[in-house]
Amino acid sequence: MDTDFLICIGVNTGNSLDAADVVLTKFGSDASIVDLNALSVPMPESLANKLRLFRSVVVDSLGNMDTSCQRYEQRAIETNLSRTSVDELIVDYTLYVSDAIKELIEQTKDKNGNKYKIDLIGFHGQTCAHQPPSIAGKIEAAYTLQIGNGQLLANETGIPVVFDFRSDDLMNGGEAAPLAPVHHEHLAQHLKASGKFPIAFCNAGNTGNISIITEHSNKEIILLGWDVGPFNDYPDKLMQWERAQSCDFEGKIGSQGQVNENLLRLLFDKGAVTVNGANYFLQSPPKSSDPQWYRLLPELLGKACVGNSPLSFEDRLRTAEYFAAYVYFYSLKWIADDVLMPTCFALCGGGWNNPVSRNHFEKLLHGQFDQYPVLPEHIDIFTNIVERLCSTGRKPEIAMSDEFGFSGQYMEARLFADAAACRIKGEPFSRPETTGCLTPTVLGIIRFPHSKPALMPNNLKRWFSKYHSEDLTLDKPQIFDERWSRAAHGWNDRCKLAVKIK
Repeated sequence: MDTDFLICIGVNTGNSLDAADVVLTKFGSDASIVDLNALSVPMPESLANKLRLFRSVVVDSLGNMDTSCQRYEQRAIETNLSRTSVDELIVDYTLYVSDAIKELIEQTKDKNGNKYKIDLIGFHGQTCAHQPPSIAGKIEAAYTLQIGNGQLLANETGIPVVFDFRSDDLMNGGEAAPLAPVHHEHLAQHLKASGKFPIAFCNAGNTGNISIITEHSNKEIILLGWDVGPFNDYPDKLMQWERAQSCDFEGKIGSQGQVNENLLRLLFDKGAVTVNGANYFLQSPPKSSDPQWYRLLPELLGKACVGNSPLSFEDRLRTAEYFAAYVYFYSLKWIADDVLMPTCFALCGGGWNNPVSRNHFEKLLHGQFDQYPVLPEHIDIFTNIVERLCSTGRKPEIAMSDEFGFSGQYMEARLFADAAACRIKGEPFSRPETTGCLTPTVLGIIRFPHSKPALMPNNLKRWFSKYHSEDLTLDKPQIFDERWSRAAHGWNDRCKLAVKIK
């Protein structure tokens, strides 16, 4: 019987709360990765509003979940929301994800017209707070919070679920982000044979992150990755608050503005900070960020002067879109001198749908600094980056990841399908060089339909037997709250208790 592959569904709902992306992918034991189908299911606005409210009370409560639950219920009543408890919110969110998965399964048939037998679901959950070590510093505790009930999802779909991927990395000293680099490394294995190497995968959502698969001067393959900082976050919020639109579609409004150097400097110096007020952009990797740490400066919002007067909306928007590309390019400075610079840049994520930000990034990669401002203190950095890019002898190839053979829209959803498959195989999905974890770390906990391992598909049973997949991560249901990630605020004390329970 054929057991050389796992068929997995990956699902992701991002910070924008606009949709659930779900992808059905076949992972072969030969390291092949083939997408079979994918779709995006819009999130009901009522659910999105509840999630936004919960995120805000979590931030206001400094991550304390008892306080957050109480405050959410109070605020939900005050704002006339139906189903006012956090329990109800998590059930609603998980059932929404379940419906999206079922829709994908119904729409997907094999060459004989039959539905695929799904082995596994990789479920990220909805991030509501993220305070990694690089943000928390030595002042506060690090934690990460994703909500979503993996057991309920397994019950509803009848498919085993792997979820809570970020906790294991954080509990092993890591940032819990970015998790994309190992998935991108798997994709890069297929691209190297066609000359697409070294390669950088550039993912742009509310936050931008980058994965670089390259080699040292001694030919040793190396994987790098970090969160760049805000990307869509500033432009989208400007559009939402001042134009009642979700984003700057096709860059139509931003293209009418001018980049303002003074606002650019303010954004770089004060736009993203740690708990102790340090500039995020000046921190060396490994590091990760989250929209809750991005400051909406009054000058960006048009509430304070830049120079002698407030800037026009168009100029503020254009500067924010340029800034997204600017900090992406600036972050290439963290590639060590003895490491080859990428020759290929695979763009993925919705942020690159804005041609203004994309064109700015391409021009920076090509060393075209004459049309738009580079802060004087960064000129030497930018010049050095371009010289190193040119030293490869190849002009940077910049294209959407679809042109490299892998859907960019469903990149994040697929990476959690990949993470789930790696959990079954016992393969680490985070590494010290990408997240700062102490040792390579296996990620995720497993839930079976109705808590019965016997109900897992026969193919998955064979993989379980082959790889001894059961107890590879810390999972004590009697200690950790099933409603959210194990590394939520206060995780350290819970871990100490969990270790005592055999």
